[in-house]
Amino acid sequence: MTRTRSEYLLHPLDPAHLPDPAPGARTVAPDDRESLAPLLLDAYSGTIDDEGEDLDDAFTAIDHYLGRILSPHSFVLADEHGLVAMSFVVEVNGHHYIDPVATHPRAKQSGLGRALVVASLRSLASSGVAEVGATITDGNAASERLFAGLGFVRVGEW
Repeated sequence: MTRTRSEYLLHPLDPAHLPDPAPGARTVAPDDRESLAPLLLDAYSGTIDDEGEDLDDAFTAIDHYLGRILSPHSFVLADEHGLVAMSFVVEVNGHHYIDPVATHPRAKQSGLGRALVVASLRSLASSGVAEVGATITDGNAASERLFAGLGFVRVGEW
C-alpha cells in the first residue's frame, strides 16, 4: 500500500490563540527511549500509519528521532502505566516540524496528544519561531482534525 503525506503549516505562530498545554507535560529525556518505542508501536498499531512494524522497528525509529529532535520543544506525558503521549519537534532545512505525535490507544481522543502539540507550539513560540509545519499521512483524519483545529493549513504534498 502506497501512502502519501501532506505538509501543513501554522503561520503566524501566536501563543495567544493557543489553549493551555497539558499539566504534567515534560520534555523528552534520554532515558525515555525504553518507553517511547512501545508507545510508538502501540499508537500506530491498526491505524493508517501501521506498516507492520515490530518492536525492533519501533526502537530504530525512536533512535532516529532521538538523534534529531529538538529536545526543548519535544514533550511526553505519562499516566500511572507509563508514557501515554508524545509530541516531537524536528528541524528540516531550517524549518520546524511537529513529527511525530503519538497517543497510546488507552488515551486516544482524550486531548492528550493535542495538549502536547500545544506544549510544543508554546515552547517554539517562546523561542521566537514564527512558523511551524507538520507532516500528516493523507487519510489520518484524527491528525488532520487535530492540526486544523490548531490553525494549521494544508499546503500540499510532502
